[in-house]
Amino acid sequence: MKIGIGIDTGGTCTDVVAYDFEKEQIIAYGKTLTTKEDLSIGIGKALDKLPRECVEQAEVIALSTTLATNACVENKGGRAKLVLFGIEKETIAKVGGNYGLTMDDSLHFINSKTKPTGKVVEAPDWIGFEENLKDHFESCDAVGIVEMYAKKTGAQFEKKAHSMIDEQLGIPSVCGYELFSENNIVKRGASALLNARLIPVIEEFLRSVEKALAERQIKAPFVIVRSDGSLMTEQFTATRPVETLLCGPVASVMGAVKLSREENAIIVDMGGTTTDIAFVKAGVPQRVKTGVRIGKWDTFVKGLFVDTFALGGDSGVVIDDGKLVLENEKVMPLCIAARKYPDLVKYLKKEDESRTLYRNQQKEIYLGLKNIDDRLGYSAQEKEISRNLYHHPTSLEVLGKKMNTIVLNSQIERMIREGILIRCGITPTDAMHIKGDFNQYNREASQYGINIMARSLAIQPDVLCEKIYDEVKRKLYFNLVRIMIEDAFPTIRETGLGEQLECIINDNFRRAQNGVDSIEFFGCQLATPAALIGVGAPTHIFLKDVARMLGTEAHSSEYSKVANALGAVIGKVNAVITIDVSYNQEMDDYIVYGGGERLSFKDLEKAKQVAANLAEEKVQIEAINRGADDNLTISCNGQETIVDTEFGPLYMGYKVVATASGNLKLR
Repeated sequence: MKIGIGIDTGGTCTDVVAYDFEKEQIIAYGKTLTTKEDLSIGIGKALDKLPRECVEQAEVIALSTTLATNACVENKGGRAKLVLFGIEKETIAKVGGNYGLTMDDSLHFINSKTKPTGKVVEAPDWIGFEENLKDHFESCDAVGIVEMYAKKTGAQFEKKAHSMIDEQLGIPSVCGYELFSENNIVKRGASALLNARLIPVIEEFLRSVEKALAERQIKAPFVIVRSDGSLMTEQFTATRPVETLLCGPVASVMGAVKLSREENAIIVDMGGTTTDIAFVKAGVPQRVKTGVRIGKWDTFVKGLFVDTFALGGDSGVVIDDGKLVLENEKVMPLCIAARKYPDLVKYLKKEDESRTLYRNQQKEIYLGLKNIDDRLGYSAQEKEISRNLYHHPTSLEVLGKKMNTIVLNSQIERMIREGILIRCGITPTDAMHIKGDFNQYNREASQYGINIMARSLAIQPDVLCEKIYDEVKRKLYFNLVRIMIEDAFPTIRETGLGEQLECIINDNFRRAQNGVDSIEFFGCQLATPAALIGVGAPTHIFLKDVARMLGTEAHSSEYSKVANALGAVIGKVNAVITIDVSYNQEMDDYIVYGGGERLSFKDLEKAKQVAANLAEEKVQIEAINRGADDNLTISCNGQETIVDTEFGPLYMGYKVVATASGNLKLR
């Protein structure tokens, strides 16, 4: 029996499955809380829920995680900078925001000039670049590097800058050409910067997995899911974490497709932080055409189509202008915080008994997740705040008294963004505990928090819980309809729904929620024949009602709550390499370029043959580096483009696309 173990580390829970490759079935599974202060603890506890013999016999460990996804949605990540060669600041200022770039100190511009043919007209000032390396990049966790026309130049500037940063500073730096071959330098730059920001996030995850496996003497190799559903090795992942952008959501899609028999379905995966939506049409998961877009980032990452939005069991519930609102930000539910820190219950009870109202930011409670005493780049005050909150959930009011000052939200925003602190507050998970739909944590803490918020809105606690449920359903319904409209009408995806369509969607929700099926004079009904497939622990609580409102059915199974972990372990390894040939009129020769290479030939047929050989060679290396065994299936297709003009045929180029696929190399 060949056994694999799938592990999914989400923002709230860590799931694990033991899978029999020969029988294609789950042997055992488990679920536990994700331990953000030390991810290895939660991973280890999840592994301990499996039969010991399954763990010992495992030939491979396959991982998925929503850490990168959540970091993008919440705009978190490590400290990173992007080096841009040959592009004007004005260009980034004008269009950079479309891709996620902002004109701040994360961007470092280097003057250079390169022709579209790849000929360098003006080289960078390398002496000045080297002299300023320490000042510009020493405080960074990682650096991304892109240059204009990198594909045509063989990425010579990117390679040299990478070498200098590595030799002088020893911090991770990744070249744009290693990630993507497309020409748009702004989009490549955004992708490279995001990759750099995610390096410390994924590094922590990988080290945590190593630690958990080592403590249990598990020697099986481990791999991680890419955004297209294929797998890659730990070493590959460490420098290309942007490839894991939709790792967790895609794993859930693959797992849900395996579990479901529906030909046409909408996969709905609600976790602690986000909800992910994917389409299955005629039994095939749909793919993105231009690159993954998530949060503010528009990237060249290839993958399955997954729309991710902020909605989960741990979405913060707040009062804004007298109305109940679900925040995009994840907070730690009071019930979870209180289970680990029982003194929080005493504080909440005292606040409830004193008839406190939820109207003062100084009453908000924060918890320190990491100790930063020995870290560079933080002020003395930030370290003192972190020290006082580390393993001690405390309100800003109490913290201020302890520090003999007033601590403002603005003073802790950066530490929240970097995952040092987290707010503890009311969430849908707390409402689930009050309503009895979930009872794993401390219900008493949830009750006190709900009491305080309900009093602030002048309603009963049970009414508040219903309102929280209704808001979760409304947000889920709204986004499902939005995504289906954007799928049916691609132009709307580019321009946005607009206020009128949003009004129609919300009006349909209210009518459907109240059970109004008939239309008196004029109106529309929003529906889909596709079944809603629920994935994730809290999804089933809300999905049945939303499915009814959309005129369809909701399905889930015993294994739906661990579909992410299942999707991780059933993946394969794929790789794609593109090599181009173009005519260089200036030198009257043919240039072969791509994959960091630039070669010139006088003979076209020779250039085409070299391009094909180069593509096959590089795609084989790429697939093996990602973790495939030697038994690869490789295909190579070339396409030549010649257009007719009034002056005769015009040679536009030759493109070779090589693909390799294979099974994971087992122990």
